[in-house]
Amino acid sequence: MKRIFQNLAILFVVLTLSSCLKSDPLIGPDAPNSAGAIIEFDNPDFIASGSLTASVKLARYQLTLAKGTASPLNIRVNYSGTGKPAPSDVTVGIGIDAAALTLHNTQASRSYTLIPAAWYTLPATVVIPAGQAGVNLTIPINTNNFVTGSTYALPLRINSASQGTISGNFGSIIVAVAAN
Repeated sequence: MKRIFQNLAILFVVLTLSSCLKSDPLIGPDAPNSAGAIIEFDNPDFIASGSLTASVKLARYQLTLAKGTASPLNIRVNYSGTGKPAPSDVTVGIGIDAAALTLHNTQASRSYTLIPAAWYTLPATVVIPAGQAGVNLTIPINTNNFVTGSTYALPLRINSASQGTISGNFGSIIVAVAAN
């Protein structure tokens, strides 16, 4: 009988003390080495074949827009990585990275032409509202100016973010645009 009480006492101690251990997550948004919130472009379509390989470093998307003076190119800018929406408004600076398009053309053996600035309207910033996981960015493009046989692209880059870390993988993207 004495042995049963000893075993029960040991079992009780083991069960109650094991609940005192606190384990920290090793991976994920709450891990000590986590970047926390990530600001990135969402995939507007499937990543094009031959994009994001060992030799090609930027994601390329190939989209077709209707002919028109203001055909909308829709891109989403995300606040991700934490599993939570933005705690407050996040201002994200957007720009064009012509050097990235030149590098991409070299790496992917392509000949995309940078869409001339007069043919589109790109806001300098977008705001991801508090409580949201992202915002839609609409870039009107005058596809009537496209020359048949030419291939055009817009190399988009996130230049700044008031909160979070700009994604190393999707902080810059190449959007190849055709008109039908």
